[in-house]
This record gives sequence, C-alpha cells and structure tokens, in this order.
Amino acid sequence: MTSNPARNRHLTIVVATLTRQRPTMLQALLLSWGRMVLPPDCTLRCLVVENDSAENSRQMVETCRMPNGAALAYVLEPELGIPFARNRAAREAIAGGADLLAFVDDDEEVAPDWLDRLVAGYRRSDAVLIGAPLRIGPLTDPAARWSERLMHRSLSARYLRKEARAARRADLPGCPGVTVVTNNWLAETGLFTEHGLWFDETMRFTGGSDAKFCADARAAGLRVGWVTDAFVHETVPPERLSFLYQFRRGRDQSNTHFLRRIAKRPASRFGVLVSVPLRAVLVMALILALPLTRGRTYVDVARSAGWIVGRLSALAGRRSALYSQVTGN
Repeated sequence: MTSNPARNRHLTIVVATLTRQRPTMLQALLLSWGRMVLPPDCTLRCLVVENDSAENSRQMVETCRMPNGAALAYVLEPELGIPFARNRAAREAIAGGADLLAFVDDDEEVAPDWLDRLVAGYRRSDAVLIGAPLRIGPLTDPAARWSERLMHRSLSARYLRKEARAARRADLPGCPGVTVVTNNWLAETGLFTEHGLWFDETMRFTGGSDAKFCADARAAGLRVGWVTDAFVHETVPPERLSFLYQFRRGRDQSNTHFLRRIAKRPASRFGVLVSVPLRAVLVMALILALPLTRGRTYVDVARSAGWIVGRLSALAGRRSALYSQVTGN
C-alpha cells in the first residue's frame, strides 16, 4: 500500500458486531475490545447489534467496562437476518457521524493491536473497503474427540493458506481474487451514503451478503484493499468441528454463490457439466491425500463435497438457510 496523506486526519470510527444467543462468546469479544490499543487521532465507539426479539445482551453490554476508555453502545435489531443487522449497524454509524465502520463477528477476539494496524493500513492506502486475516483460536474443549482435533488442525491450515494467498495479492491494485467479508472488515461509511451500497436483505439467512457487498463495491469501480497484520481469532465451538457441519457450510456457500452467478448470467448454469465432474475428481484426490497431509485436507474434503451438492441444489432452485440456526454459546 502507498502512503495517502489525505487520510492523516481525525477519524471517527464505529467498531460493530452482531450477536444472537451467544453470551459467552460475546463477553470474550467485549473483553478483547477493552484491551485494544486505540489508534492515534481517532474517536472510537464500539457497538453491539443484537439480532433477536428481546434485549438479552443489553445488561452485559451496559455493565461492561472498557479499560482503554472506548465508548460502548447497544441496540436491538428485531428483524431477524444478518443483512438486516449489518445495515442497522451502518445506519447507527452514519447517524453518529462516523467516517469508518468496522465489523468483527461475535465468536471472535481481536488482537490488542488489531484496530491500530487496521486503521494504519487504511491511512496508507486509497482503498475504501479493507479486509484483514482471520485465524483460528485454540480448542475450547480439552476433551475434544480425535475427529474434532483433526478438523481443528485442518481448519487452522486452511485459514493460514487463505491468509498467505491474500497477503501475496495485498499490494496489487484492487487486491484481485480476495473477498473481503465481515469477520474482519473496515469500510468508509460513504459506501452507504454516497454509493448506495447496502447488504442485500433478500439474503436473510443464506449467508454471503458480505461477499456480495464486496463484489458490488468492485463492480462500482471502488478500490478494495487488504491489511496483512491486523488479526482476529475465531473461537470454533465443537458443533462446527464435525465433518457434517463443514459439508453443509460448503454446500450452502456454494449454493448462494452459484445462485448469484446464475442471476447475472443464466447460461453459467451449464458450467456444472464440467465443474462438477472436475470437483468430484478433486474430492477423490483429497481423500487419497489425507494420509500424506496428516489430515490437513480433511476440511477440504468436506467443503468440496458440499460444493458439489450446493451447485446441484442451486440448479434445482433451492436456497441456503445457513444462518437460520445459531452455533456456539
């Protein structure tokens, strides 16, 4: 990234998370927010958007003390669905006069220097939408089964591969081939107010509205960037460490992505005649490679098999409901 003197000014930032029925994870995130180094020449407000029918987390948020002095606010968004809650966070940030909006997930913890590095990266760049790496946290269950430990190691390896790929492309104009999603996300609020970009509320439970937002930003000619050293760490609960869960996640992500592609180019549906057989061959190769990789490709087997089913289900007109159920606590 090149230096951008125009951004060396006072910035007002909202750091937001969405939450629903995960009090333990939310509390861990709030504690990590309280340990953050505050970027210089910035006004910071942290925001919890509870996406539920009742204010289950209000007391936790309002009694939380932030040792670093950051402000902390709470709002309830009763319209269920991740894009509704993301858009509520954006409206709150805009109403508060924020220049920048950051998102992290409620099952994550941020590194102490996360925001400082993320904002420093923004100030060095000309990007208006910026992503950064997600890493996996330690196992939460010391008595985890061997299959869960295997999946945890495999997920960690997968995240590191994605991080390395993004880092290689970080200095290329527009950061091509990297999708910025809201597990570690920073954007100018002007994307909403000036360019009319919002999270697609028709994707209530499908997942993928953040990936679509990134694609829409690129389609509008807006610069996307990547900061290589602003880390967040995801807590993966035991129910997400099963082969079946990872298969379903791969299926639903594939389904959502392919439905978007078909909507733009209906003829792309015929690509499955080539892509599905090739992916089936890949699944077999990944299975055979498991002993050689010591299980590092375990999650890739699950996701790739799910990818095939997701493509076929999209052809049948079915839609994902990936986020209709909550995992974690």
